[in-house]
Amino acid sequence: MVSNTNKIISAVVAIAVILAIIVLVYVNLPKQTPTDNDTDDDQAHKESPVILSIIYNDETQNYTYGQLERLESYTAKGGYRTSGGSIKGVGNYTGVNISTLMNLLEVVEYRYSLEVTDIEGNSTLYNFSTITGDVNIYNPTNASDSTPTGKGNMTMVLAYQFEGNLLNQSKDGKLKIVFLDQNGSITESILWWKKVVSIHVITE
Repeated sequence: MVSNTNKIISAVVAIAVILAIIVLVYVNLPKQTPTDNDTDDDQAHKESPVILSIIYNDETQNYTYGQLERLESYTAKGGYRTSGGSIKGVGNYTGVNISTLMNLLEVVEYRYSLEVTDIEGNSTLYNFSTITGDVNIYNPTNASDSTPTGKGNMTMVLAYQFEGNLLNQSKDGKLKIVFLDQNGSITESILWWKKVVSIHVITE
């Protein structure tokens, strides 16, 4: 009887020792840190520099390149006619529609203007008709013809890629306002604004 009791006690002690070892091993397992693979992207995303600020009323929405790239994108063709009678910048651009950015801000005004500022502090103003793409288009094969061929139903886009590659930062900056459609219509160069860093929504 005593022998059986000793066996039971020994078994209980052995089980307790095994459980203690298991707990000790578990406690000392390496914990996940912010540098683990599943959080690397999030960490890099948080540390990415802000490249665009949109101001509406008292609210400022900042965007990194990664955040803009994750928004619904739009790709189409366009180009512009310079005041000197040249056609430039023709090609396929990818970016975010201005209307998409306004919808995310929940701009409720029926009409508004946009003040777009570049990295050097220069700015230009777009009225509502221009924002909605009601702009002059020009003869794509005769750059010397300064007479518009009509009005185009263009899409105003904040572009971050040209022909599938990032914009030339020294020339265009990281972001550029462009006017596009599927036909590659040519618009005025004054509408295209490079090195964009902020957009201010002005309610009318």
